[in-house]
Amino acid sequence: MDRLQVQWAGGTRTFAGPQVVVGRELDCDVPVTDTRASRRHAVLQREDGGWVVVDASSNGTYVAGRRVTRLPLTGAPVSLHLGGPAGEQVIVSLVAATSRPVPASPPVSPVPPQAPPVPPPAGEFWRNLPPPQVPASGGPVDAWRPAGVLPPGQLPHGHSVVLPQQVRAGSALTIGRDRGNDIVLADPLVSRRHARLEPATPAAPAVLHDLGSFNGTFVDGRRVQGAVPLAVGAEVIFGNQTFRWDGGQLIASATAHELTLYADGLTQIVGGGRRLIENVSFQLQPRSLTAVIGPSGSGKSTLLGALTGLRPASHGRVIWQGHDLYEHYDQLRFQIGLVPQQDILHPQLKVRQGLRFAAQLRLPPDTTAAEWDHRVRTVAEQMQLTQRLDNRIGSQLSGGQRKRVSIATELLTAPPLLFLDEPTSGLDPGLDLEVMRQLRSLADDGRVVMVVTHSVLALDVCDDVLVLAPGGRIAYFGPPAGVLAHFGVTTYPEVFDLLDEPDLWQRIPAQQHAVDTASLPRQSYGGAVPAPPRQSVTRQLGTLVRRNLAVVLADRLLLGMLVLLPLILGGLSRVVPGSDGISILASGGRVGEAQQRLTVLIVAACLMGTALAIRELVGERPIFRREYAVGLSPGIYFTSKLLVLGTAAFAQGLAVTFLATVGLPGADGTAGTFRVALAIAVLSAVMVVIGLALSALVTSSEQTMPALVGLVMLQLVLSGALFEIAGRAGLEQLAWLSPSRWGYAASASAIQLVDRFAGTDRQDWIAQSGAGHYLMDLGMLVLLGAAAFGIGLLLVRRSATADD
Repeated sequence: MDRLQVQWAGGTRTFAGPQVVVGRELDCDVPVTDTRASRRHAVLQREDGGWVVVDASSNGTYVAGRRVTRLPLTGAPVSLHLGGPAGEQVIVSLVAATSRPVPASPPVSPVPPQAPPVPPPAGEFWRNLPPPQVPASGGPVDAWRPAGVLPPGQLPHGHSVVLPQQVRAGSALTIGRDRGNDIVLADPLVSRRHARLEPATPAAPAVLHDLGSFNGTFVDGRRVQGAVPLAVGAEVIFGNQTFRWDGGQLIASATAHELTLYADGLTQIVGGGRRLIENVSFQLQPRSLTAVIGPSGSGKSTLLGALTGLRPASHGRVIWQGHDLYEHYDQLRFQIGLVPQQDILHPQLKVRQGLRFAAQLRLPPDTTAAEWDHRVRTVAEQMQLTQRLDNRIGSQLSGGQRKRVSIATELLTAPPLLFLDEPTSGLDPGLDLEVMRQLRSLADDGRVVMVVTHSVLALDVCDDVLVLAPGGRIAYFGPPAGVLAHFGVTTYPEVFDLLDEPDLWQRIPAQQHAVDTASLPRQSYGGAVPAPPRQSVTRQLGTLVRRNLAVVLADRLLLGMLVLLPLILGGLSRVVPGSDGISILASGGRVGEAQQRLTVLIVAACLMGTALAIRELVGERPIFRREYAVGLSPGIYFTSKLLVLGTAAFAQGLAVTFLATVGLPGADGTAGTFRVALAIAVLSAVMVVIGLALSALVTSSEQTMPALVGLVMLQLVLSGALFEIAGRAGLEQLAWLSPSRWGYAASASAIQLVDRFAGTDRQDWIAQSGAGHYLMDLGMLVLLGAAAFGIGLLLVRRSATADD
């Protein structure tokens, strides 16, 4: 049987088989030095009695200027070039098994055999990362081999999306999601017309133009603004897919290295020097499911924030697709899915509605309604929710099914990385196992999945378990079967007890880490996350308004409050004794009945507006935070709530005034009753703004009821309806900050309530009759509403990232 002879800069060797590895690692059979070559670049292996060259690299293996992925060897020598057409040369040929060993030949390259390896460029520091772990089988792991099972939607390694005849034609090629493009990429993150490629000419290199794509086109880690020339070997990313430009083709790059997540020395230091996690290093292999367990306070959520880039570690790095996640967050952020502990869809909506609204907010703005529906059906099928699409999330789904809906929301963008925070919290053991098996299925489909959990009932479905000890240090990382033996115990409760022991690190061996980065200076990007691309104001606002309306119409309690509150409060106003309504003339100049009826209306307006809004933001804060992380504007979110709830409260104000005055004498003067109704309606809408601001301020729904009662009582006291406010230094100025003060003044002005006190110490100058005073009161009411809107917007922005 023929043997394989290999000549390279380091000499000549003859191999009998079965496999010869060529690459930059020193333990390769054929070690090379060119930095364009991968650590495990190519494999020469026996197949069916012959030898075959298999490319396993990122930058490619070239023969006669053309990239090859698989090349059977015949008798003639073949010159391989690593990393590019002009890369380091390796000559392979076959020699008969009976032939005498060929003496060493001079190097085919001027590089001396003893030359030290050339250090990688600064931008490719990941090449120095430790090699992947050795599997339990003991066989070698090649990080640069083509990945086996790929995440859904990704192209196999070495697949070309540009045909040679297209390049030879010389015309520009369009790239996008639409089938009318020359190069079609079925990726939900790719725009319909995403980019344009102008092939190379003898005088100029190929040029890639971004066509205003929503999620961007990235070349060598930088977002393309306009156009950029493509050098041979350049990395190009559209959406979730990575390509390499070989000079004539865009070739998909999907190696095991690129689909491995590396955590290298992650350390998070907060105020006072306290460390939440310390020197955390591990690797998550392709198609793996990893569980993170540990006692409360061990840094599990901190680790999740560092790995997703939402709260970057102060030291260390996270590598994905061969790039530092923190430095290239704009490029990689949409490849990461995060399912928080709380559900991230409105429980009032049906599954189909919730997923469709989420798709409208997350997918590129040029996505059509048919594409939204197709994507919803796809993720529902992946999560076995097809039969539940028309079920209401909050009342017609089990806990496990609701969690699957949250996972389906993240799968809308087809992320190859998926993180989950306590997905089985509050579930019974059966549902716990159901969710973990579903995660196992997602990992088997090609994704990297990590789940933070307190449950240890279903760890056997995971590939690895990471145990964090208090202080955020790794106490164990490895297969589930080895956890108990590592700690020398027989049950998991004993593991958790042991983790709290002060002499833990004397009882178990400390994990070895690649790099101690905690002593390095704090990284400048550790405190800020760049904002994601956002859809247009009109598009986001329209989607959110439609969703808010759908939630209101589906929420029977809220809908009942909208209808019943005006009826109840309007009816209560009818118990005020007297039959003169709000007419001063009809009462013979007496103001008691009119003032009492105005007081009821003021309280009604404050109660209706505040009650509608005060639970709104705090109740859906987990939903808002996740949507903010993927591009939702806090200002548009707050405005959409105000438009829907403010309009409802305004209508309630008109209704309650009508119910309180119908059949009774109205206000004196031209359109007096209408002016009262308008003032009450505006006051109701302004109280919605204040209620929303309070909802953004509180940290739990339990805090809203005391806030509601306190706010309504404060408005009643400062309105001036119960006792005189005017002329009382300090109290009068304080009352100017109360919307009820100006709402009452506008209503009193409309019915000429204080005119008879002109010239006395009971005169309230802001409540005097006349268009000037009435408009001033309404203007001040609107001004207070605008101020509350600004404060509320700031509070909403803060609540997007603040810890409760």
